[in-house]
Amino acid sequence: MKKKILLIALISMLMLSACSGPSRNTTAIPTEAPAVPGYGPIEEESGTKDGNSTAYDAAGQQAQVERVVLKSAEITISVAKPHDSMKEISEMASRLGGFVVSSYTWKEEDYSSGRSYDKATITIRVPAEKLDSTLAEIRAMSANGAEGVISESQSGQDVTSDYVDSESRLRNLKAAEEQLMKLMENTTDLENTMEVFRELTNIREQIEVLQGHINYLKESSELSSIAVTLVAEASLQPIEIGGWKPQGVVRESLERLVRNFQNLVDFLIRFSITWLPFLIPLGIVIHFLVKALRKRSTNQPGKSKDMASPTAVIEPTPIEPEDKK
Repeated sequence: MKKKILLIALISMLMLSACSGPSRNTTAIPTEAPAVPGYGPIEEESGTKDGNSTAYDAAGQQAQVERVVLKSAEITISVAKPHDSMKEISEMASRLGGFVVSSYTWKEEDYSSGRSYDKATITIRVPAEKLDSTLAEIRAMSANGAEGVISESQSGQDVTSDYVDSESRLRNLKAAEEQLMKLMENTTDLENTMEVFRELTNIREQIEVLQGHINYLKESSELSSIAVTLVAEASLQPIEIGGWKPQGVVRESLERLVRNFQNLVDFLIRFSITWLPFLIPLGIVIHFLVKALRKRSTNQPGKSKDMASPTAVIEPTPIEPEDKK
């Protein structure tokens, strides 16, 4: 019985030490984290402040870890033939050591001209150190050079703290796995062996999940994502028929409509603020004045008598029919 209680207590201690975060364990974090191309070493402080993690060597001194950053970019350019440019970008990704994540092409209808234009999107992943050079090559594919770049943006997510914490938890779990393996080898009781086996299975499951998360962070930092949208150059050109540009006429008419509406609203605002405070009381006074005058004219005796007397009715003289001859 005492042996069983001791075994359960030992398993509980191993589980607590394996699942605790870096701030609760005394395991030293190595002085070097897995290298990430293109990012220099930084110094980070441990603890819970601002989500930063701490790395210390065996002597207790602060160690340097390499920053792990997930970089991505989005760019939209105009090209002569979007479908051909998409194939060229796909070949570019393979040449640079990356791959294509997704690609899609479709036709977009322009109802004003009755024509359809090709559009395409492609997402690739390339080595992080080649992100800037890859974007430069994509810009060079534009039909109008720098003017053909419609939009461009870059973003980065620093996951160094998550990466370092996951590495520390993984080491603790592997240490707990080794202890459980030794404990199972020295256990002769079947019930105790099954209990250790269940705990060992749970530990190994956590190790696999954590190892997958670490691999994802490492691969995502080593390969940057680029989302490219390709627009047909012809779809951006204004419509022109015999020197006449209806697009400009429509734009000018809309601008005049907006200006006229703005002038009307400005007039209503000025009229409401400047004149309404005087016109409303004046209108009320005029209303009661007219009402009083009407009441006064109605109460005059001569006028009321004339109004009460019936009007004379003149009866028409009957016309006798002529005698028949």
